[in-house]
Amino acid sequence: MLIAPKRNIVVGGQRVTVDGQLAGTPSCLFDAVAIIVTEKSGKALALDSSAIQFVQDAFGHLKAIGTSPRAQSLLLRAGVAQDPGTTAIDGEFDAFLMAAAERQWDRETSVRMLA
Repeated sequence: MLIAPKRNIVVGGQRVTVDGQLAGTPSCLFDAVAIIVTEKSGKALALDSSAIQFVQDAFGHLKAIGTSPRAQSLLLRAGVAQDPGTTAIDGEFDAFLMAAAERQWDRETSVRMLA
């Protein structure tokens, strides 16, 4: 599914209809998320509370998060730490697909207090 800040976006001069809007489509609906953005949109999303919350929730729900290099400003703003479940997507999806196969249980102690 394609999630974006707005329901209709323009990419390369072409109108693209997305499947969900950031403000209304929580990351808990997905097993994993890939954040693939341009430098300009990555910086803009780092200022968008819906985008920040989406990423924070994905991280807190122990989801695999794949990111393009230009998504780093959003990850930093969301307080997402690099770990084996947070993988770079730079033309290669293998590491992300491996991480997406399961929840990132090793991350749990860094996101919540356990009894």
